[in-house]
Amino acid sequence: MIKATIAAAALVLASAGVTALPAAADSLGCTATYTITTVWGGSQSQGALAQVTVHNSGSSAIKGWRVGWRYTDGTVVAQVGGAVPLPVIGLPGVYAFGNESYNGDIPMGGSTVFGLMTTGGGGRAPSVTCTPA
Repeated sequence: MIKATIAAAALVLASAGVTALPAAADSLGCTATYTITTVWGGSQSQGALAQVTVHNSGSSAIKGWRVGWRYTDGTVVAQVGGAVPLPVIGLPGVYAFGNESYNGDIPMGGSTVFGLMTTGGGGRAPSVTCTPA
C-alpha cells in the first residue's frame, strides 16, 4: 500500500513537471589572496612584508589548507609566520605552505591570515592557489 502511494505521488508530480533532485553534498573549497603590505628601502628588492588571506569558499567547514605560488621576478621568502613551509620540488621561485595546528579549521565563509617577509624581486603579488586539506 505504501509503495503504491509513493509511486502514485511520484507519477502525479512528474506529470506536473516537478522532479526531485538529490540533496546537494557539502563542498569543500578555498581561495587565497596575496597582499604586499609594506615595502622598505624604496623597492621590494630591498625587502617587503606580505600577508596571505585564506578564505573558506565552500559550503562546509574545512579542517586544513595548503596554498602555493610561484615568483617569477626573483623574490625569495625570508621568513613566514602563521603557516608551515611545505617541501617543493621543481621550478625556482615555487613556494607552498600549509596551516599551523591553530589556524587550519576555518568555518564556512571564514578566513585566516598568515604573514611573510620577502627579499629581492620586483614587487608584484603572485597568483595563489588554495586547496582544502
